Amino acid sequence: MIDLNSHITKFKAAKVKLNWLGNTFMRSLPLALITLSIVACRGADPNLTAPPDQTNQEPTVAIDRENDREKDSRDSVALLLADLPPAETNMEGFPVTIENCDRSLTFSQPPQRVIGLWQPPNEMLLALGVEDRLMGLAGNYTDLPPLLAAVAESVPSFGPGLTWPSREVMLTQNPDLVISEGLEGFAFDPARGYATVDELAEVGIQVISTGSSCNPAEAFTRDMDVVYDDLRMLAQIFGVPERGAALVERLQQRQADILQAVEGRSPVPTIFYNGGEGPLNVLTAGVWGDAIRQAGGESIFDENVFQVGLEDFADSNAEVILIGTYPGQDGETLKTFLRESFPNLPAVQTDRLYPIPTIETEASIRIMDGLEKIARAIHPDAFE
Repeated sequence: MIDLNSHITKFKAAKVKLNWLGNTFMRSLPLALITLSIVACRGADPNLTAPPDQTNQEPTVAIDRENDREKDSRDSVALLLADLPPAETNMEGFPVTIENCDRSLTFSQPPQRVIGLWQPPNEMLLALGVEDRLMGLAGNYTDLPPLLAAVAESVPSFGPGLTWPSREVMLTQNPDLVISEGLEGFAFDPARGYATVDELAEVGIQVISTGSSCNPAEAFTRDMDVVYDDLRMLAQIFGVPERGAALVERLQQRQADILQAVEGRSPVPTIFYNGGEGPLNVLTAGVWGDAIRQAGGESIFDENVFQVGLEDFADSNAEVILIGTYPGQDGETLKTFLRESFPNLPAVQTDRLYPIPTIETEASIRIMDGLEKIARAIHPDAFE
């Protein structure tokens, strides 16, 4: 088992991180956009079980400001994880019963053979210090923060990007718990050779959904507090409540500091652009809409709008445009598209175009990185 605190010490010493059609698109935008962005570059094989080959990855192209933001994110993860209570199992609360997606799941003891299928909860598990209970991870569509990557070296991978274990692999591995975000489609899509939740339940494998997202549609009704709910739930299941509580407290304190900085400032008309050249994808609801509101912005488009035409985008009068980026996307290229396509938008004329890695606006331990970047983009003077 890797000692996380030793990695934190080393880190400090070295100063070291779509278009879907009709209702299908409406229900599945977050993962659909990621799928289209990543699988196009990497491909996917549901039977792949070997760790990904890192030798042929394309170098990242970024300007200095983006490099600074990435360094800030690495540093924030180091601070979040520094000097946490040890991940020593506390059996006092067992058996544990939780309510998850209209199901009651009971754990007589902490799970010992766990498979994680999506990066946000995977990062939570690593932060909680339960890597010795993980028999494999999948769904890591972008790099882990360096400290978590070091911890994850001891955990097998079921493949790169959006590659999930096939039905045969999942049943052969016989985990006692599978953790994902959502219980439908994607990692549980039988049409792609994956086991369904019902098939896993039939052989005694329990499945938990994080992110308050039992089905894809619910991704648009949740807020940022789901991160706290997930950390508490996972900490309870794994018998590490003290460590979970410490993580929640630190994230809440950072959130409070950000909100205090922007308190009382007038909302700024904002768009969260998420790719596409016509129609354009926009993030308006769920954790994204909540982050914009908390950061002192006002989302221009309604929460039930996920795509807009070129004309509507041009007429939006946006003063700030956030740009969600996935692996393989260059923020400067997306900014160039916006400058050339919408030269009359206030945000373009004042160069208030801000790339933000989408992983930092997911329901994960990095969500406060995203909130702070959004707040700094909308109210830069609040942080001077």
